[in-house]
Amino acid sequence: MDRRTACLHQADAFREKALADPEHHDEWIDEAIKWLERAMEASCRAVVALEADDGSEAPAPTIETVAPLRRAIVRQ
Repeated sequence: MDRRTACLHQADAFREKALADPEHHDEWIDEAIKWLERAMEASCRAVVALEADDGSEAPAPTIETVAPLRRAIVRQ
């Protein structure tokens, strides 16, 4: 499992804790947000250098080419 996926699993676990424990909901959501941020960082670091057909190195993709994180956590 790659780092991004592991971070997303951790975020999901904390989100589930937030749903199950309303008394500490905000604390669990804060932890989930931290893990989502880590997942985003891992995604940005996973950019692979591309090579053009002639063997020269093409520019690295910009952050817009990295698949976006499609999860939302909303505070109640």
